[in-house]
Amino acid sequence: MKFTVAICTYNGQDRIPEVLDGLQQQTNPEGIEWEVVVVDNNSSDRTAEVVSQYSKNWRGDSQLRYVFEATQGAGYARQRAIQEAKSDLIGFLDDDNLPKENWLVEAYRFGQEHPQAGVYGGIIHPKLDVPLPPYFNKIKSLLAINNPGSQPFRYQRNDKPRKVPAGAGCVVRQQAWKERVPKQLQLQGRDEKNKKTLLIGNEETEAFFYIQNSDWEIWHNPAMEIWHHLPSKRLEKEYLLKLSRGFGLANHKLRMVRLYPWQRPLMILLTPLYLLSDGYKLASYYLRYRHEFDSDLTKACELQARIGRFMSPFVRA
Repeated sequence: MKFTVAICTYNGQDRIPEVLDGLQQQTNPEGIEWEVVVVDNNSSDRTAEVVSQYSKNWRGDSQLRYVFEATQGAGYARQRAIQEAKSDLIGFLDDDNLPKENWLVEAYRFGQEHPQAGVYGGIIHPKLDVPLPPYFNKIKSLLAINNPGSQPFRYQRNDKPRKVPAGAGCVVRQQAWKERVPKQLQLQGRDEKNKKTLLIGNEETEAFFYIQNSDWEIWHNPAMEIWHHLPSKRLEKEYLLKLSRGFGLANHKLRMVRLYPWQRPLMILLTPLYLLSDGYKLASYYLRYRHEFDSDLTKACELQARIGRFMSPFVRA
């Protein structure tokens, strides 16, 4: 098996058909032997039945498998996908990610051309059901919309601010993950069933930082393109404010992961300084824009992110 596409889903019976249709339409001029693994994260809907129906008429150059992961949380589903994959290269698609028809072959080619790449991501376009709101460009990173450019490049560990690709549409090398990523991450992502959104979306960042702290490389591959389907509810104020707070609350744990193991004990001494710095920035931001939070959604989101960052040292996994 040369490539695995892993789709982690919770109650995705209405979303996952569009993703599977996109995979059915993938070009494969090189005859790559590949598989699709759907990891059902404790769904209560007809996700299993939908995948079963697709498997009866699945394409001949690929396999479609269904796996049930009972432990709730996006991080657990991703770990299960790593364990189940039969290939070293694993491309992750969320159940609302629609791949361009050449996504598979471009993902495979890049992995062959860059054997030291432990992770690489691509371009993520928005697919909206409503007109693009005027504030969208300022909050799109919250929704995993990302276009780092048309040229490939390597993410450097010493970049400031330090960056890694978004998890949606990225490819992970199984060997790198198993060598560098702990089986139990501190951030486990969103628990859809229990509506926990405080640490949403950061489990991939934590895992990628572990990989980046090693000899493995992390890259941007612009030839890999996907569309992130965003329903209108994800553009609502309440959802975006919770999302912003959640990213802020993950900040302290990500600070720890960015450090080498020998550096982490120093965080005990540095945490009070971070609290003072984050508290000052929060107070300054509030005082500067306190009359605009009701009318300016982007400033309200930034306030929630700053509150989360200030509180993050006190958050327990």
